[in-house]
Amino acid sequence: MKNNAGISSELSDLIHLDDVEAAILFRIDGNVISSAFKEQHSNEVLRTIQWCKANVEKVSLEMKTNNLAKVTYELNNFCVLFSVVNKVMVLTTLAIGTANLSLLSIEAKRKSMLILASL
Repeated sequence: MKNNAGISSELSDLIHLDDVEAAILFRIDGNVISSAFKEQHSNEVLRTIQWCKANVEKVSLEMKTNNLAKVTYELNNFCVLFSVVNKVMVLTTLAIGTANLSLLSIEAKRKSMLILASL
């Protein structure tokens, strides 16, 4: 990767949205490439992130099989948005359950494209 600092910056920008709790760039095998979190986060946020890590491979396979650019789950009072970055990376955005999914989807897609451009 050319610009890991650029990726971190994009993730940090994403968590500055009011409803976003975390943004994680995963490889499809579940390894974390980069992440950003709000300073204050609960055990529930951490459990949800663990679920994301454990299921990112399955979710990315589902996305590839069905030719989906994004998948949204409601889990533990959170909204989890998985967005394709490229064949091996998925941007995962964790927001509170009442988040504006349209805005979140647009921002995640935009950040995915910026991350891809920085690779």
